[in-house]
Amino acid sequence: MIDGRLLQTDKKYSHLKLKQKEKIYVWMYEEAKCYHDQNGKCPEKKDEEAAVLSAVYDRIEKAGIWIPYGEVARHYRSIKVKLYKRIRRETDTSGSKEKTRHPNQKVRFMNMCMISDGEGNLVMLQKVGGRYQGATFPGGHVERDETFLEAVVREVREETGLVIEAPKFCGFYHWFCDNVHHMVYIYLAEKYMGKLCSSEEGEVSWISEEDFLKRELAPGMERVLRLIHDDTISECYLWNEGGCWKEKLL
Repeated sequence: MIDGRLLQTDKKYSHLKLKQKEKIYVWMYEEAKCYHDQNGKCPEKKDEEAAVLSAVYDRIEKAGIWIPYGEVARHYRSIKVKLYKRIRRETDTSGSKEKTRHPNQKVRFMNMCMISDGEGNLVMLQKVGGRYQGATFPGGHVERDETFLEAVVREVREETGLVIEAPKFCGFYHWFCDNVHHMVYIYLAEKYMGKLCSSEEGEVSWISEEDFLKRELAPGMERVLRLIHDDTISECYLWNEGGCWKEKLL
């Protein structure tokens, strides 16, 4: 085991195909650049470097490239000086002060809504299939030419059959993954019309919040509930450090 990663095979980095090497170089550049943009510097300390390497290796595993973590780490360390020079060249220098350029970034807007009957019960959506599974609330993506309010009303109607009125915005949580800024806007709806019915997204049902918390919750639901119930918090930012997700509440 090296740096917490199991050795998959004794295959060397030099034995990889050219296209695989090119992909890995791009991922190393993108993750190091992402770290630089978020922290104003290139990863230099061991734990900073480990966070970037972990993100790179996650992408390697998802791509099905069979190479030991140690080989990837050694290659990264052999090219990091050149890599960091490239990243620093892509910043503007004014006198002695370096200013980072801010290129356009991909952003994915989503929403989620807790529907409450005012008596301690809420609408639970049981997600099945796909990467996102577990007990959650209805919601989805904001489409083009659609306001955030229109999007959450539409998503709730499509997934539950209910038409919500005047949903309250409670905050949002966000994170970076695969060079996309993911942002989830959280709402609470206590006024609604219609009859509850399930959709292809999963089964929906009324459940007490106490029983909801006993279910296997979908990822992030603890943060969603905290944003809804705690008026002193309106933002939750997540980042990956050394393979572990950490959070900052504001």
